[in-house]
Amino acid sequence: MKMELGMRKKLLLSEIVRNLNAYLLGSDKLISKFGNLSSATDKPQQQLTYVISAKYLKSFNTSNIGACIIHESLKELCIKEKSYIVTSESPEHMFYTIFMECYQNGNYETLSSTRDSSTIIAPSAVIHDSVVIGKNCKIMDNVVILPNTIIGDRVIIKPNTVIGGDGFQVKNLEGKRKVIPHVGGVKIMDDVEIGSSVCIDKGLFGEFTTIHNETKIDNLVHIAHSTVIGQSCTIAAGSSIAGAVTVGNNVWIGVNCSINQLLNIGDYSLVGTGSVVIKSVLPHKKVFGSPAKTIGLVCKCRADIISSDEQLVCSQCDTRYAFIEDHRLVEVANF
Repeated sequence: MKMELGMRKKLLLSEIVRNLNAYLLGSDKLISKFGNLSSATDKPQQQLTYVISAKYLKSFNTSNIGACIIHESLKELCIKEKSYIVTSESPEHMFYTIFMECYQNGNYETLSSTRDSSTIIAPSAVIHDSVVIGKNCKIMDNVVILPNTIIGDRVIIKPNTVIGGDGFQVKNLEGKRKVIPHVGGVKIMDDVEIGSSVCIDKGLFGEFTTIHNETKIDNLVHIAHSTVIGQSCTIAAGSSIAGAVTVGNNVWIGVNCSINQLLNIGDYSLVGTGSVVIKSVLPHKKVFGSPAKTIGLVCKCRADIISSDEQLVCSQCDTRYAFIEDHRLVEVANF
């Protein structure tokens, strides 16, 4: 199964700069993907990104990403092992201009449609081309499934849900504010249940927004572009998860929670009702409030972890835990 959708035709950096107010610094490379410094990709050496500050250029220099658009004022920080497109213009504007041109030229892969005959699809549901649907799924009234969506086996999608729409990436291009088109997709894995009026946006630069096995999503939830939700998670009604968030396995997200972009929510953690999460959450943490703060610890069985005789013990199943040096909680048996 594809990790991401790439470009139909790879482009050399020397081709990209040919008609731009820019020049190539470093070796020429083939580019098959756009992305930012945090984009998930299985081809980092073929990815083009951009930076707007020395801080982020240093991050690029230590990454495995192949090429970067930079402003000429940062040229002195370049290293010989990397490739750069150097410009006197806005690197961000140039990046999105190149990306939009590739999109408008149809230079992105799409999926081939397949649909198992055992799946039940309501007559009012709209299933676009380039959608893969597995066995024994149930897709209810007025569901819309847009191109480049993969749905596994035994998935339930309730009325009025939209899967695979463009996310909300707004940039100023050519003097106008534009919502950037998305070229990725959505993967819904086996035994997932999705409530009514849920929106799950597709990945921005070719990656898949992914919902892993046995996760259950309540009504009126929004999951933004390029987010990954782990296995066996529970996401209650009205919650909103912003772009490129990684949610671990067995996470509980309560009613009306908001989770900011680019965060990691660790395995077995619990986000309490109405919380606004603006920092990453370590595994087994219970957080609550606006902004969300740690108020306790949670066992893998979902009961509270308490301190007993200077040890951390689950109040229900007696599993014992200990902290390791980076403040992460582990079972004592695995310590």
